[in-house]
Amino acid sequence: MSTIPALRPSLITQLIAESEVLEERMAALQAGEGVEYDEIVNVRSLYRVWHAQAKTLLPPEAARKFDEQRDGSIFSAGIAKFLADPRKESILRADDGSFPAGRWQYSFEGIRGRLEQQRNLLIEALPEESPAERVATDLAAVLRRVPEHLRVLQKRRPDWDISANIADERELQIVVEALLRTLFDDVRPEDYVSSHGGANARVDFVLPEVGVVVETKMARPSMSARKLGEELMVDAGRYPKHPNCDAVLAYVYDPNRCLDNPRGIEQDLTMRTPGGLSFVCVIS
Repeated sequence: MSTIPALRPSLITQLIAESEVLEERMAALQAGEGVEYDEIVNVRSLYRVWHAQAKTLLPPEAARKFDEQRDGSIFSAGIAKFLADPRKESILRADDGSFPAGRWQYSFEGIRGRLEQQRNLLIEALPEESPAERVATDLAAVLRRVPEHLRVLQKRRPDWDISANIADERELQIVVEALLRTLFDDVRPEDYVSSHGGANARVDFVLPEVGVVVETKMARPSMSARKLGEELMVDAGRYPKHPNCDAVLAYVYDPNRCLDNPRGIEQDLTMRTPGGLSFVCVIS
């Protein structure tokens, strides 16, 4: 079964990944003899930006501990002290010129644990997966197989050109509803939510027993990845108004391969929105 991209809760997972890159670059500052000063300045600047962004996503107590790893203490240098002069040689030097306690005054091996502590604080801040989010992710894996489902039906009935008859979202919804009803007892098509102007807007399907809204879209030749993202994210603003919406699954049917890099689009659109709503996108 094809995998579904993991949700991206705000910026946290991105910052965790960036910390691993920073760790490699910090370690490289003490490797060999030929480290350029510009590289030290660049890594120092990147860390400061990273730290400032990450701290805003942490609760107060975690943010305090986060700063402690940067600042260190009287007896133990922090990350900031290391980055101030990572190539400073140890003051503990033997008469023969060797360094009994190691060459560097602030060895990165002693700093690495502080960066790992900061990363752990970010990991602890990741919101837990909700039951609705798990259902949406599992259901996305099912909907990814819609083309295969149609192919089997077509093979059994060559005279029944099913795929050709799915020409718009209304016809696509018939196929999706049939699949949903094999999995859930309560499937409510075309439910309504209130809009800002007082009128009603529709969502394609609601699964109230699991708190998931399912939206369907047909890819078209004029639809770019940016256009699709804009349509889905505009729609996302109304989902929290629905009483049975804890997660959204957007299924995009693209039989003619109109969209370039569909897996990349899925990765970009599968996330938690700023309002905390789980949003899963699958394209097939």
